Amino acid sequence: MQSMNFVREGFRVAGRHKRLVLALWLVPLIPALVLAAIAAANLAPALDESLFADRALEGDWFVVLMEFRSSPADALGPIITRGVLVMAILTLLLQVALSAGVVEVLLERGESHPFMLGVQRNYLRFLRTTILLAVATAALLIAGRFLIRGFFKLAEAQADGRLDVFGIGLAVTLFFILWAPLDLAADLSRIAATHHDQRSMVRGFFRAVNAVVRRPVVFLPMYLVFLLLPLLLHLVYYQLRSPWTPASVGAILALLVAQQATVLFRAFFKLGFWGAEIAAFRGLDQPEFCRPKVKIKPAAEPDVEAPESFDSDEVPDFL
Repeated sequence: MQSMNFVREGFRVAGRHKRLVLALWLVPLIPALVLAAIAAANLAPALDESLFADRALEGDWFVVLMEFRSSPADALGPIITRGVLVMAILTLLLQVALSAGVVEVLLERGESHPFMLGVQRNYLRFLRTTILLAVATAALLIAGRFLIRGFFKLAEAQADGRLDVFGIGLAVTLFFILWAPLDLAADLSRIAATHHDQRSMVRGFFRAVNAVVRRPVVFLPMYLVFLLLPLLLHLVYYQLRSPWTPASVGAILALLVAQQATVLFRAFFKLGFWGAEIAAFRGLDQPEFCRPKVKIKPAAEPDVEAPESFDSDEVPDFL
């Protein structure tokens, strides 16, 4: 199957650029560590070696957190609101820069310092596409919210709680069906802009959406792999994690290693997915999604030669 060939080729290319896996792992880790350090400075003096800390280690961390939030010692409000928002925006901007460099590297065009070159050339282009995708995602989320609210009202009117579950499931399913082509098109348009050095990102996005929608046999299985591989990875992690309660420093460190190993595998998957999309772009014969609109110039009218003039003193032969 062509889709699986693209996926295999993507992971084969990703295997040649292992340093990019470390970059994809570190970018979300650093802002998370900053937030964790700020939160720990607030939590540690209050919890320390208290019974609440023992209870959190035993697995009741959510109850402990809620009780801490209602206590006078709580100062997590600014961290949870402004801190998370700032770090989320910072992470998004870093992810855009990282994607710009990753695509240039995976294209393997023999450029010197391709990662930095890709960031320099493509950052603003990738950012415009990211904003466009975010607007489209927000519109789908709002539509899904209205759909769920409608089913909630219907469930209340019919006194049938199953309609609540059905409404949520329908909204989530429709969201992914509509969002998947947008996500793929955003990546394909960014790859095309990088490869052809073109800048019409809005046109490129919609042209790529058209290309994806017209080829469901190619892109649907590939996107299912993109969804299912990380999901399977996290299911394996939670199956191993759920029966285990870390109650010592060594156990906590082991849990931290297991968590970061999961994130590292997820980073490798992400790099492989970029490689698969580049393989799919080449399979489409490298279309110029982001080419500017061609203006058709009107055809020039043929020149009409003026009749030869003659002197007034000359008499024509026919007179």
